Amino acid sequence: MSANKSKRPRISDKATQATIELVEKVEEAQTPPQNFKEVEEVKDDGNDFSEFYDESGEFLWDKYEGTCPTRNRFPNPHIKTNNGDKVFSREPYAQELYDLMEGYSAKIKPIINEGEIHAGTIHAVTQEWITIDINYRELVYVKAGKESEEVRGMLPGDEAAVLITDTKGTLSGSITGGMKHKIFSDLRDAIEEGNTAWVGTVKNMIENGGYIVRVQGIDCFMPGSLAGINKLSDFSSIIGEEIYVVPVSFSGERGTIVVSHRKYLQALIPGAIAELKENLEGIKKGKVTGTAKYGVFVEFNQCLTGMIHSNELNEETSKSVRSGQIKPGDDIEFFVKDIISNTKITLTQKESSTFNPWTDISSRYQIPSVVEATVKTKKDYGMFVNIEDGVTGLLHVSEISKDKMAEYQNGDSINVQITRIEESTMKVYLKLPEEEKEVV
Repeated sequence: MSANKSKRPRISDKATQATIELVEKVEEAQTPPQNFKEVEEVKDDGNDFSEFYDESGEFLWDKYEGTCPTRNRFPNPHIKTNNGDKVFSREPYAQELYDLMEGYSAKIKPIINEGEIHAGTIHAVTQEWITIDINYRELVYVKAGKESEEVRGMLPGDEAAVLITDTKGTLSGSITGGMKHKIFSDLRDAIEEGNTAWVGTVKNMIENGGYIVRVQGIDCFMPGSLAGINKLSDFSSIIGEEIYVVPVSFSGERGTIVVSHRKYLQALIPGAIAELKENLEGIKKGKVTGTAKYGVFVEFNQCLTGMIHSNELNEETSKSVRSGQIKPGDDIEFFVKDIISNTKITLTQKESSTFNPWTDISSRYQIPSVVEATVKTKKDYGMFVNIEDGVTGLLHVSEISKDKMAEYQNGDSINVQITRIEESTMKVYLKLPEEEKEVV
């Protein structure tokens, strides 16, 4: 054999080398990749981003974008919104929360301006502050020390109107100012209705005639002519008094509400007349409002006005009238003689007139029946005639021609037919008998 001939490798050596290579491959396969180790290290360090990795080490980009505060944030495509709203939350309750917020925001006022009046409820009351919920994104703060005692006594849950005074910093307001503005607005609204009376205090008289009447903190103007059912005999007599007034107009020149005590008294007349009919007998007391050649005018029962004819005055009062000693504002006693209408009441100082002729009047007259009456007075719309003392009826122009009516003078006798009697309203309905009508 040649000396340089190489030796054949042994089978055992080949097996050993193959085994080594196989072991290395197995070890390499069992060794985790380097980047996985880094991920594990990041999670083990408590890194802020650890919550965005799942159990297999995958980074959760969708979850990350839902919390990212940069421009790279993307709205949650699974949330149904309105008006272009965007929801970035990926939480499972995101849709439910959005729906709740959408329903609540519809009740919230979009913007608040200074000088506005808003209704709300008292949220909390402390010694320094009163907070009010007006369905806005923040509460209105009111300085308790600047409010009235009445306002400071309000409790949480009470309703209140607040005037917004500042919106630049903390939303601030005034309950007292809000109440005044609301009352002023209510007074102006009441002008159109004309049927609401307010309690006011007469504070003082003014130079040009009239009064300042304070109604729940609002100074209103009341002309002197509207201070009573008749002209007042003493204009200063009502200063300091509480009276009922009705708003009647708004004075743009003065910037004030014009109120009337007279209109309130006029509204009382129907009720006062009904009460008077129930109590006609007895002496009544009133005050003289004026005198004339034919009699004395009297105000009584707060809102009623009547006249005592000169023929019905007693001797003492008659002398006082003739001598000019009786004056407006003087006390006077009298009896009710007749109630012709709500605005026309005849009075007397003669006791014989205390008999009420309307009592059981239906039993004295049959319907229909013809009676002899006396012409009392003539008007364009008809002729008033006296059936008996204290009972007056109207013969309307529809029942008697003007030519026929011209034949009669006050005090003349005339035959009339009674067609209906209403004791409750003291009215007698009349017509001219057929035999009395003029034949055309």
